[in-house]
Amino acid sequence: MKSKYLSSAFLLLVTSVIVKIIGAVYKIPLTSYIGAVGRGYYATAYNLYLPFHALIMGAFPIALSKLTGKYNAKSDKEALILIKSAANKLFFKVGLIGMAVILIISKPYCNLIVSSPKSFLSVVVLAPSILFSALASSYRGYYEGFMNMKPTSFSQLIEALFKMVFGLIFAKLSMAYMYNSYLTKGIVLGRKLLSEEEAFAFIYPITSAAAILGVTFGCLLSYIYVIIYHQIVKPDVCIKNRQKTKYYQNELLSFSFPIMVSCAVQSVFQFLDTASVQWALSLINTNDLKNIYFQSLSAANTSVEDIKAYVFGVLSSASDFKNLVPGITMALGVCAVPAVSAVYETADKEHLTSLINSVIKYTFLISSAGGFIIALNSKEILTLFYEGSAPDIVISCEKLIKYFALTVPVYSLAGTAVFCVQATGNAKKSIMPYIVSGIIRVILNILLVSNESFVLFGCVISGAVGYYIMFVWNCRILKKSCQIKACKTKNLTIPFLIAVLSYFVAYFLYKYINIFTSNPINLLIKSALFCFFFCMLCFLLKVLSFDEIFLVIKKQKNGLNT
Repeated sequence: MKSKYLSSAFLLLVTSVIVKIIGAVYKIPLTSYIGAVGRGYYATAYNLYLPFHALIMGAFPIALSKLTGKYNAKSDKEALILIKSAANKLFFKVGLIGMAVILIISKPYCNLIVSSPKSFLSVVVLAPSILFSALASSYRGYYEGFMNMKPTSFSQLIEALFKMVFGLIFAKLSMAYMYNSYLTKGIVLGRKLLSEEEAFAFIYPITSAAAILGVTFGCLLSYIYVIIYHQIVKPDVCIKNRQKTKYYQNELLSFSFPIMVSCAVQSVFQFLDTASVQWALSLINTNDLKNIYFQSLSAANTSVEDIKAYVFGVLSSASDFKNLVPGITMALGVCAVPAVSAVYETADKEHLTSLINSVIKYTFLISSAGGFIIALNSKEILTLFYEGSAPDIVISCEKLIKYFALTVPVYSLAGTAVFCVQATGNAKKSIMPYIVSGIIRVILNILLVSNESFVLFGCVISGAVGYYIMFVWNCRILKKSCQIKACKTKNLTIPFLIAVLSYFVAYFLYKYINIFTSNPINLLIKSALFCFFFCMLCFLLKVLSFDEIFLVIKKQKNGLNT
C-alpha cells in the first residue's frame, strides 16, 4: 500500500508541476493578445467560476474516491460497478445545476456585483466547463479510489495543454480578424466604430470570451479522454440488481455533504480573510503607506488615491507564489484519500499509523524544500517574471515572498491533514477547525495589517498561525478517532532542521561563488546547492531511504509496461 501510494503520488506530483508550468507560460502571451483590460474580463469570469468549481470538485470526487477505496478493500466488485453508475448520474446532475446557476446569476453578477457588464460573455462561455469538469471527475474520483492516478494526471495535462493551445489560438485569431476589420472598414461585427479606443473597447470583451472558450474546450477534451480510458479498462461484470444504484447515490451524497460544508466554510473565510486585509489597509493613513512603499510606488508611478489598491495588489502578486507549492503538494492529499480509506477499513491501526505518518512526512519534505527554494531565490524569481513588465513588484514583493515561502509547509500540512481526516470518515469534524482558523486569521489581519510595523507582513503571521492551528486540530482528530501515534521527530522536527541547515549552507556557499550576473543561472545554482545538501542530509539521517526511491521507480516501470 505504501509503495502504491508513493508511485501514485509521484505521478500526480509530476503532472501537477507540469500543469503549473503550462499555466504560467500561458498567461504571458495571452496578455499580449487580449491586453490587460481583456485579462480583467477573463479574471472577472474566473472569480465567479472558482467558488462553484471548488465546491463541486472539492467534495464529490473525494467522496467517490473514499467510497471506491472502501469497497475495493472489501473486494466488492458489484458495489464498485454500481457506485460508478451512481456517480455518473449524480455528477451529471451536480454539473448541470452548477452550470445553470452560473448562467442564471451571470447578468446580475456582472452588472450589479462587480460592475463589469462586458464580462457577461466571458462568464457565459465559461459556464459549460463546470458540467464537463464534473463529468470528468466522476471518472477521476473513481480511479483515484484504486490509487490509479493515470486518468487524473493525463486528463489534467490534456485540460491544461488544450486550454493554452485553443485559448491562445482563439484569442489571437479573434483579435487579428476584428482589428483588421476595423482598420480596413471601420466596422467590427456589423458595428461602426469611430476611433481605435472605441474599437478596442468593443473588441476586448469578445477576445476575452474567445480565450475562455479555450478553457471550455480543454475541459471537454479532458472528459473525452477519461471516457475513452474507462471504455478500454473497465471490467466486464454482470450486475443483476441495478436498483441498488439509488442506494449508492445516496451514500455518495451523504458522504459528500460535510465535505461540501467544509468547502463552503473555507470559501467564506477566504473571502473574509481578503476583506479583512482590505479593511485593515483602509485604517492606515495614506501618507504612512506612501512612506512605507515609497520606492516601489515611485517605480510604478502610482497616484495617491490608488495607493491602498496598489498595496493590496502587492499582496495578490505575492500570494501567487505562496500558493504554488501547496497547489502541488495537494496531490499527496488526493492520493492519500483512497490509500488511507482502504487501510482504515481493515482496522489495522499499526498500518494506518505508518501510512498517515508517511503522508505527513512526504508532504513536509516536499513543501519545505519547495518553500525554502522560493525563499532562497525570491529576488531572482521576481526579476525573472516582472523585471521587464513591472519592476516595482520586484522591489515591493521580495521580502514578503521570502517570509511567505518559509511558512509554506504549514499550508501544505494543513491541507493534507484535512484529506486524511476526510478519508477516515470524519469530514464533519474538520468543519470546526476551518471556522476557528478563519476567525483567528481575520482577527490577526485586523490587528497586524493595520499596524504600520507589520502591514502586509501581518498576513504572513495570521496565515501561518491560522493554518498551523488547523493542522494540529486535524491531527488531534486523527489521533482520537483512529488511535494514531504521530512520529513528530522523524516526520517534522528532523526534516525542518534539515531544511533550515540546507538553506543557510546554500546561502553562504553561494556568496563565495557568486560570479554570474544572469538571474536564471544564479537561481539554478542556489537551487542546486540547496537540493544537494537537503537530499544528502535526508539520506544520511535516514529520513529518506533508497528503498523508497526504488519502490517508486519499480512501480512506475510496471505501470508503463501495463
